[in-house]
Amino acid sequence: MTEDTPHSDLTLPCLIHDLNNVFQTLVEAADLLSTDPRWAALSAAIVRSVERGKNLTASLQRTDPVSAPLETVLANAISFVQDSLIGGRGPKISFATEIDAGIELRRIWGWERVLINLFSNAVRAMPEGGTIRVGARRRETEIEIVVEDDGPGIAPEIMPYIFKPHVSTRGSGLGLHIVDSIVRQEDGFVRALNRPEGGARFIITIPAFAARAAHA
Repeated sequence: MTEDTPHSDLTLPCLIHDLNNVFQTLVEAADLLSTDPRWAALSAAIVRSVERGKNLTASLQRTDPVSAPLETVLANAISFVQDSLIGGRGPKISFATEIDAGIELRRIWGWERVLINLFSNAVRAMPEGGTIRVGARRRETEIEIVVEDDGPGIAPEIMPYIFKPHVSTRGSGLGLHIVDSIVRQEDGFVRALNRPEGGARFIITIPAFAARAAHA
């Protein structure tokens, strides 16, 4: 090979190879924990997180979007949040869902990130615990997804900038920026407001062509 011969960009394959090595180490640690009944639940949570990581890295190499029913995306996101609290140091969080059947979303991993980021924000806003409510409705030309929490709501001074990077009273301030970016990629938009009864409400609206009836 001469100096003028183009080299393949191995950055992504190398990253995925290294991450898979990390995942394998975590699986081995989880297997060891599983031998002690006291840590069985934690071991299972680690294994589920590893599987999510493997699926995410696999999605980086796909050129075609993977679709899934909203029920599946939602269940995966809820499971992720519940696993993150399994150590017992987090607040007691419950979920209430009311979604129309038959909604299938494109780019499953992107939508999981959207919901996980919204749920994680809600958890941080409710240090004493509370309920995260998720609703989804199919309308004639669009899909509306609503996520609400029982926290103190969004501070008025940051409300106009809530989706800008590094704007937050908690955490890195990137979570909602990522939510906004992914929703925009689906030709949709997301709004943030405070509920009259308290807590934050996020309303995602995407065109119907970005979500179709499952198995249509």
